[in-house]
Amino acid sequence: MKSLALSERALIVLLASITVVGPVALNIYAPAVPLARAAFGVSVAAASTTVSAPLVAFAIGLFFYGPLSDHFGRRPVILTGLSIYVLGTVLAFFAPTLHLLILGRVITALGAGAGVTIARATLSDLYNSDRMTANLASLTMVMAIANATAPVTGGLLAEAFGWRSVFILLFLVGTAALLAAWRFLPETRALHPHRDFMPIARATWNLAKTPDFLNQAVQCAVVYSAFFVFVSLMPHVLTHLGHSTAEYGFWYLSISTGYFIGNWRITRRADRHNLNRLLAHGISIQAVGGLLGLVAAVLGWWHPFWIFAPWAIMAFGQGFILPTVTANAVSLAPAFAGVASGLLGFSQQMAGALAVQLMAPTPTTTPIPVTAFVASITTIGWIAFKLARPRDKDTALPAHPDHVINKQ
Repeated sequence: MKSLALSERALIVLLASITVVGPVALNIYAPAVPLARAAFGVSVAAASTTVSAPLVAFAIGLFFYGPLSDHFGRRPVILTGLSIYVLGTVLAFFAPTLHLLILGRVITALGAGAGVTIARATLSDLYNSDRMTANLASLTMVMAIANATAPVTGGLLAEAFGWRSVFILLFLVGTAALLAAWRFLPETRALHPHRDFMPIARATWNLAKTPDFLNQAVQCAVVYSAFFVFVSLMPHVLTHLGHSTAEYGFWYLSISTGYFIGNWRITRRADRHNLNRLLAHGISIQAVGGLLGLVAAVLGWWHPFWIFAPWAIMAFGQGFILPTVTANAVSLAPAFAGVASGLLGFSQQMAGALAVQLMAPTPTTTPIPVTAFVASITTIGWIAFKLARPRDKDTALPAHPDHVINKQ
C-alpha cells in the first residue's frame, strides 16, 4: 500500500461520497418517473427514455474516464466529472420539455461516471486484489445505505413537492461531493512522463479480448440488466396496481438491505482462497431469487411483498457478485486500473440501457413481463458462469502473464 495522508477508513468514506452521486441520481428519480410521465403527457416507453438514455451516457463516461484518469491523473478527472454532474442537475430541474429533461439527465449521468471509475481505480492504485475486494465491499455497503434511502427520499419528495424537487437534492449532493473531492482526494496515480495514449489504447484492446475479463463483464451485465429493468418499469406496475411512489421507495429498502448484507459478508470472508467460491454462491442465489419472483408473479401473488422479497434474495447474491467480479477484472490490468474500471463499467451500463429499451414497450399492468425477464437473464448468467468457470474454483483469478496487461 502506498503512503496516504487520509486513513483507510476516511478514504473509503470519501470515495463512497463521490461514487454514490451516480447511482443515487438514477435511484432517487425512479419513483418520480410516473409523475414526470403524467406531467409531460407521454407514454411509458417515452418516459423510460429518461432512464435508459442516462444509462448510455453513464456508460460512455465510464469508458472514457478510465483511460483519461490513467493519462491525466485521478484528481483532475473526478473534479471535471462532478462539475459536469452539477450542471446537469440544474438543466434537469428547469427543463420545460421531456427532451430537455432527457438532456439534463444525460449530462448528469455523463458527469457521474467519473465517480465510479475513479473510486475503483484509486483502490487498485493502493491495494492488492484481496484487500481491494474487501474495500470495494466496504465502499459498496456505504453506497447501499445511500441507495436504500434514495428511492424513499425520491418518492416522498415527489409526492410532497413535485417530481422536480429530486433534482434540487441531487444538486446539493453533487456540490458537496465536488467540494469534498477538491479538498481531500489525494492523487494516487503515477503518471507516465511522456503521457502517451498508445499504451492506454493497447491496454484497452488487450483487456477487451481477454477471456477472464469478458467472463467478469458478463456477470456484471447480468446484474445491471436485471436491476435497471426492475427499477425503471416496476414503479409503473405498482402505480397501476394502486400503490404510491412513496410505497415503492419503502419496499425498495428490502432490496438495499439484501445487498448490504451480501456486501457485509464479503468484507468478513473475502480472501484469495475463496473469492470464486463466494462468486459462485452469489450467482446461484441471484438465479434462485429471479426464478422465485417469476413463480410468484405467475401465481398471481402481486402484493409488493411477493414482488420485492425475491428481489431481496437476488440482491443478497449480488452483494457477493459485484465486489468480487470488479476486483477480479481490475486486477487483470494493475498498470491500467482506470482502463479496466472504465471498460467494465461501460459494458455493465450499456447492458442495462439496452435491457431497459428492450423491455420499455412491454405491458406494465402486471409484474409478469418484468419478472420473466429477470428470471431469464439471471438464469443465463448462471449458465454462463458454469460454462466458463475459473480453472481453480477455490482461488481468485491468477496473475498469469497471459491474463495481465502489463505496463508498456
